[in-house]
Amino acid sequence: MERKKLIIPFLKYLFTKPSVILKSLHNSVTQQSRKDLVKNKYGFGKGLPQINLLDLIPSFNEEVENCTHLDGTSMPIDIALLKALAKKHNNCEYLEIGTWRGESIYNLSKVSKHCTSLSLSNKEMIAFGLTEKHTKVQRLFSKNLSNVTHIEHNSLTFNFSSLNKKFDLIFVDGDHTYEAVKSDTKNVFNLLKDENSIIIWHDYTRNYEQLNWPVIAGILDGSPKEAINHIYQVSNTLCAIYTKQKFNTVILDSPTFPDKAFTVSISGKKI
Repeated sequence: MERKKLIIPFLKYLFTKPSVILKSLHNSVTQQSRKDLVKNKYGFGKGLPQINLLDLIPSFNEEVENCTHLDGTSMPIDIALLKALAKKHNNCEYLEIGTWRGESIYNLSKVSKHCTSLSLSNKEMIAFGLTEKHTKVQRLFSKNLSNVTHIEHNSLTFNFSSLNKKFDLIFVDGDHTYEAVKSDTKNVFNLLKDENSIIIWHDYTRNYEQLNWPVIAGILDGSPKEAINHIYQVSNTLCAIYTKQKFNTVILDSPTFPDKAFTVSISGKKI
Protein backbone atom coordinates (compact mmCIF):
# COMPACT_ATOMS: atom_id res chain seq x y z
CA MET A 1 0.00 0.00 0.00
CA GLU A 2 2.80 2.43 0.90
CA ARG A 3 4.63 1.61 -2.33
CA LYS A 4 1.44 2.23 -4.32
CA LYS A 5 1.05 5.64 -2.68
CA LEU A 6 4.52 6.56 -3.95
CA ILE A 7 4.24 5.04 -7.43
CA ILE A 8 0.94 6.62 -8.47
CA PRO A 9 2.07 10.27 -7.96
CA PHE A 10 5.36 9.43 -9.67
CA LEU A 11 3.58 8.02 -12.74
CA LYS A 12 1.29 11.05 -12.91
CA TYR A 13 4.30 13.36 -12.81
CA LEU A 14 6.12 11.24 -15.40
CA PHE A 15 3.27 11.62 -17.90
CA THR A 16 2.78 15.35 -17.25
CA LYS A 17 6.45 16.36 -16.92
CA PRO A 18 8.50 13.75 -18.81
CA SER A 19 11.33 16.17 -19.63
CA VAL A 20 11.95 16.87 -15.94
CA ILE A 21 12.18 13.16 -15.12
CA LEU A 22 14.43 12.45 -18.11
CA LYS A 23 16.74 15.35 -17.25
CA SER A 24 17.03 14.15 -13.66
CA LEU A 25 17.81 10.61 -14.81
CA HIS A 26 20.36 11.90 -17.31
CA ASN A 27 22.11 13.94 -14.63
CA SER A 28 22.22 10.96 -12.26
CA VAL A 29 23.61 8.65 -14.94
CA THR A 30 26.19 11.25 -15.97
CA GLN A 31 27.36 11.76 -12.39
CA GLN A 32 27.67 8.01 -11.82
CA SER A 33 29.45 7.28 -15.10
CA ARG A 34 32.03 10.01 -14.52
CA LYS A 35 32.49 8.84 -10.93
CA ASP A 36 33.21 5.35 -12.24
CA LEU A 37 35.74 6.80 -14.71
CA VAL A 38 37.56 8.73 -11.98
CA LYS A 39 37.58 5.72 -9.64
CA ASN A 40 38.68 3.14 -12.19
CA LYS A 41 41.17 5.27 -14.13
CA TYR A 42 42.69 7.38 -11.36
CA GLY A 43 41.77 5.67 -8.09
CA PHE A 44 40.02 8.75 -6.68
CA GLY A 45 36.72 7.08 -5.81
CA LYS A 46 36.18 9.50 -2.92
CA GLY A 47 37.44 12.57 -4.72
CA LEU A 48 40.77 14.35 -4.80
CA PRO A 49 42.92 14.82 -1.69
CA GLN A 50 41.75 17.89 0.20
CA ILE A 51 43.92 20.81 1.30
CA ASN A 52 42.87 22.74 4.37
CA LEU A 53 42.07 26.30 3.25
CA LEU A 54 43.97 27.74 6.22
CA ASP A 55 47.07 25.72 5.32
CA LEU A 56 46.92 27.14 1.82
CA ILE A 57 46.25 30.70 3.07
CA PRO A 58 47.28 30.86 6.76
CA SER A 59 46.33 34.54 7.17
CA PHE A 60 43.00 34.36 5.39
CA ASN A 61 41.39 37.79 5.58
CA GLU A 62 39.84 39.14 2.38
CA GLU A 63 37.06 41.53 1.41
CA VAL A 64 34.82 40.75 -1.57
CA GLU A 65 33.04 43.57 -3.42
CA ASN A 66 30.17 43.58 -5.92
CA CYS A 67 28.96 40.09 -5.07
CA THR A 68 25.33 39.73 -6.19
CA HIS A 69 24.46 36.39 -4.53
CA LEU A 70 22.48 35.53 -7.67
CA ASP A 71 22.36 32.43 -9.83
CA GLY A 72 25.69 31.69 -11.49
CA THR A 73 27.74 33.72 -9.02
CA SER A 74 30.83 32.28 -7.35
CA MET A 75 30.61 31.94 -3.60
CA PRO A 76 32.22 34.90 -1.78
CA ILE A 77 34.74 32.52 -0.22
CA ASP A 78 35.78 31.33 -3.69
CA ILE A 79 36.44 34.90 -4.82
CA ALA A 80 38.27 35.60 -1.57
CA LEU A 81 40.45 32.53 -2.23
CA LEU A 82 41.33 33.86 -5.69
CA LYS A 83 42.26 37.27 -4.27
CA ALA A 84 44.48 35.72 -1.62
CA LEU A 85 46.25 33.55 -4.20
CA ALA A 86 46.78 36.50 -6.54
CA LYS A 87 48.52 38.36 -3.74
CA LYS A 88 51.13 35.61 -3.61
CA HIS A 89 52.43 36.84 -6.99
CA ASN A 90 54.14 40.15 -7.65
CA ASN A 91 52.31 41.92 -10.48
CA CYS A 92 49.95 38.99 -10.91
CA GLU A 93 48.83 38.11 -14.42
CA TYR A 94 45.35 36.59 -14.13
CA LEU A 95 43.29 34.66 -16.69
CA GLU A 96 39.62 33.85 -16.21
CA ILE A 97 37.52 31.55 -18.39
CA GLY A 98 33.82 32.30 -17.87
CA THR A 99 33.22 35.83 -16.59
CA TRP A 100 29.54 36.65 -17.19
CA ARG A 101 28.64 39.47 -14.73
CA GLY A 102 32.28 40.07 -13.84
CA GLU A 103 32.10 39.73 -10.06
CA SER A 104 35.22 37.63 -9.64
CA ILE A 105 37.37 39.45 -12.18
CA TYR A 106 36.35 42.80 -10.68
CA ASN A 107 37.80 41.69 -7.36
CA LEU A 108 40.90 40.20 -8.97
CA SER A 109 41.55 43.46 -10.82
CA LYS A 110 42.17 45.07 -7.43
CA VAL A 111 45.09 42.77 -6.64
CA SER A 112 46.48 41.94 -10.11
CA LYS A 113 48.64 43.78 -12.59
CA HIS A 114 46.43 42.69 -15.46
CA CYS A 115 43.41 40.44 -15.94
CA THR A 116 42.32 38.65 -19.10
CA SER A 117 38.74 37.46 -19.48
CA LEU A 118 37.69 34.80 -22.01
CA SER A 119 33.92 34.52 -22.12
CA LEU A 120 31.10 33.97 -24.62
CA SER A 121 30.05 36.85 -26.83
CA ASN A 122 26.45 38.01 -26.69
CA LYS A 123 25.84 36.39 -30.07
CA GLU A 124 27.21 33.06 -28.84
CA MET A 125 25.07 33.21 -25.70
CA ILE A 126 21.93 33.65 -27.83
CA ALA A 127 23.06 30.76 -30.06
CA PHE A 128 23.34 28.55 -26.97
CA GLY A 129 19.69 29.28 -26.12
CA LEU A 130 20.23 31.98 -23.51
CA THR A 131 18.17 35.16 -23.56
CA GLU A 132 18.85 38.86 -24.00
CA LYS A 133 18.40 39.16 -20.23
CA HIS A 134 21.57 37.09 -19.88
CA THR A 135 23.50 39.21 -22.36
CA LYS A 136 22.52 42.47 -20.67
CA VAL A 137 24.40 41.55 -17.51
CA GLN A 138 27.49 40.35 -19.38
CA ARG A 139 30.62 42.02 -17.95
CA LEU A 140 28.44 44.32 -15.82
CA PHE A 141 31.11 44.87 -13.15
CA SER A 142 34.22 44.52 -15.32
CA LYS A 143 33.54 46.23 -18.64
CA ASN A 144 35.06 49.59 -17.66
CA LEU A 145 38.13 48.39 -15.77
CA SER A 146 41.38 49.69 -17.25
CA ASN A 147 43.46 46.61 -16.38
CA VAL A 148 40.99 44.03 -17.72
CA THR A 149 41.02 42.77 -21.31
CA HIS A 150 37.82 41.09 -22.47
CA ILE A 151 37.97 38.45 -25.18
CA GLU A 152 34.51 37.45 -26.41
CA HIS A 153 34.88 33.90 -27.70
CA ASN A 154 33.90 30.32 -26.93
CA SER A 155 36.84 28.69 -25.15
CA LEU A 156 36.18 25.42 -27.02
CA THR A 157 37.12 27.04 -30.33
CA PHE A 158 39.49 29.77 -29.15
CA ASN A 159 43.15 29.75 -30.19
CA PHE A 160 44.83 30.12 -26.80
CA SER A 161 48.26 30.61 -28.36
CA SER A 162 47.00 33.95 -29.70
CA LEU A 163 47.16 35.33 -26.15
CA ASN A 164 50.96 35.46 -26.46
CA LYS A 165 51.48 35.52 -22.71
CA LYS A 166 51.73 33.34 -19.62
CA PHE A 167 49.80 33.63 -16.37
CA ASP A 168 50.40 33.37 -12.63
CA LEU A 169 46.81 32.50 -11.74
CA ILE A 170 44.14 30.92 -13.96
CA PHE A 171 40.48 30.50 -13.02
CA VAL A 172 38.49 27.92 -15.04
CA ASP A 173 34.79 28.70 -14.59
CA GLY A 174 33.18 28.36 -18.02
CA ASP A 175 31.10 25.46 -19.31
CA HIS A 176 31.09 22.77 -16.61
CA THR A 177 30.41 19.78 -18.85
CA TYR A 178 33.05 17.05 -18.92
CA GLU A 179 34.08 17.86 -22.50
CA ALA A 180 34.45 21.60 -21.88
CA VAL A 181 36.36 21.21 -18.60
CA LYS A 182 38.71 18.73 -20.26
CA SER A 183 39.34 21.10 -23.17
CA ASP A 184 39.83 24.19 -20.98
CA THR A 185 42.13 22.27 -18.66
CA LYS A 186 44.30 20.99 -21.48
CA ASN A 187 44.65 24.51 -22.87
CA VAL A 188 45.43 26.37 -19.66
CA PHE A 189 48.28 24.06 -18.63
CA ASN A 190 50.16 25.49 -21.62
CA LEU A 191 49.73 29.01 -20.25
CA LEU A 192 51.38 28.65 -16.83
CA LYS A 193 54.20 31.14 -16.31
CA ASP A 194 56.43 29.15 -13.96
CA GLU A 195 56.61 26.58 -11.16
CA ASN A 196 54.65 28.89 -8.85
CA SER A 197 51.70 29.34 -11.21
CA ILE A 198 48.31 28.12 -10.03
CA ILE A 199 45.10 26.88 -11.66
CA ILE A 200 41.75 27.06 -9.86
CA TRP A 201 38.71 25.17 -11.15
CA HIS A 202 35.27 26.24 -9.97
CA ASP A 203 32.36 23.89 -9.25
CA TYR A 204 34.57 20.94 -8.37
CA THR A 205 31.74 20.36 -5.92
CA ARG A 206 28.01 20.94 -6.51
CA ASN A 207 27.77 22.25 -2.99
CA TYR A 208 30.43 22.36 -0.31
CA GLU A 209 30.49 18.59 0.25
CA GLN A 210 28.80 17.01 -2.80
CA LEU A 211 31.32 16.17 -5.51
CA ASN A 212 30.72 17.14 -9.14
CA TRP A 213 32.05 14.10 -10.98
CA PRO A 214 31.88 15.35 -14.62
CA VAL A 215 34.04 18.34 -13.61
CA ILE A 216 36.48 16.12 -11.72
CA ALA A 217 36.75 13.73 -14.67
CA GLY A 218 37.29 16.66 -17.04
CA ILE A 219 40.05 18.09 -14.84
CA LEU A 220 41.91 14.79 -14.60
CA ASP A 221 41.53 13.78 -18.25
CA GLY A 222 42.63 17.25 -19.38
CA SER A 223 45.70 17.43 -17.15
CA PRO A 224 49.20 16.18 -17.98
CA LYS A 225 50.00 12.91 -16.21
CA GLU A 226 52.75 14.55 -14.19
CA ALA A 227 50.28 17.14 -12.84
CA ILE A 228 47.74 14.70 -11.40
CA ASN A 229 49.45 14.38 -8.01
CA HIS A 230 49.47 18.19 -7.65
CA ILE A 231 45.70 18.67 -7.99
CA TYR A 232 43.61 18.97 -4.84
CA GLN A 233 40.26 20.04 -3.48
CA VAL A 234 40.33 23.21 -1.35
CA SER A 235 38.33 22.77 1.85
CA ASN A 236 35.33 25.04 2.59
CA THR A 237 35.13 26.13 -1.08
CA LEU A 238 33.71 24.85 -4.36
CA CYS A 239 37.20 24.81 -5.86
CA ALA A 240 39.98 22.48 -6.95
CA ILE A 241 43.56 23.70 -7.28
CA TYR A 242 46.74 22.83 -9.14
CA THR A 243 49.81 23.86 -7.19
CA LYS A 244 53.36 22.56 -6.89
CA GLN A 245 53.41 23.55 -3.22
CA LYS A 246 53.30 20.60 -0.80
CA PHE A 247 50.50 20.21 1.76
CA ASN A 248 49.14 17.69 4.21
CA THR A 249 45.88 16.36 2.82
CA VAL A 250 42.78 14.42 3.87
CA ILE A 251 39.92 12.81 1.95
CA LEU A 252 36.51 14.49 2.13
CA ASP A 253 34.31 12.60 4.59
CA SER A 254 30.84 14.11 4.59
CA PRO A 255 29.39 15.35 6.86
CA THR A 256 32.59 17.12 7.81
CA PHE A 257 33.15 18.01 11.45
CA PRO A 258 34.03 21.75 11.44
CA ASP A 259 37.68 22.54 12.13
CA LYS A 260 37.48 26.28 11.43
CA ALA A 261 34.97 29.13 11.49
CA PHE A 262 34.76 32.35 9.51
CA THR A 263 33.63 35.86 10.37
CA VAL A 264 31.33 37.34 7.73
CA SER A 265 30.35 40.99 7.33
CA ILE A 266 27.73 41.85 4.71
CA SER A 267 26.71 45.28 3.46
CA GLY A 268 24.69 46.12 0.39
CA LYS A 269 24.07 49.03 -1.96
CA LYS A 270 21.69 49.57 -4.84
CA ILE A 271 23.19 49.70 -8.34
